[in-house]
Amino acid sequence: MAIIPLKQAVTIIPASTENEWGEVVPGDPYTLKCRVQEGEKRVVGTSNNAGIHGRTAEEVVSVARFYFDKLAPVKHGDTLEYVNESGTVYRYAIISIEIKRHISGKPILTVVSV
Repeated sequence: MAIIPLKQAVTIIPASTENEWGEVVPGDPYTLKCRVQEGEKRVVGTSNNAGIHGRTAEEVVSVARFYFDKLAPVKHGDTLEYVNESGTVYRYAIISIEIKRHISGKPILTVVSV
């Protein structure tokens, strides 16, 4: 039983590998239950464009975190494909993977940041 409810699912597309003949072989996609926290983070800064002081520049960065039960079989290089409740499909590259452990040392949660 998971420590948090896992009501969503994500398709993990493994990174491509090379076989013994040097040909690229894509991995077989698989689906895992997860919890997704998604949103957009807006970063606003000031810049000095063309000598105009105080002009603001804006950048929007998509941020999502995927929570998996125990030790999930994900690794850097994999692609996560997620379809939210409104039907929008997102494809993410993994930025970081964190394994959260119980006091006994057993993995209880895998957190993947994209």
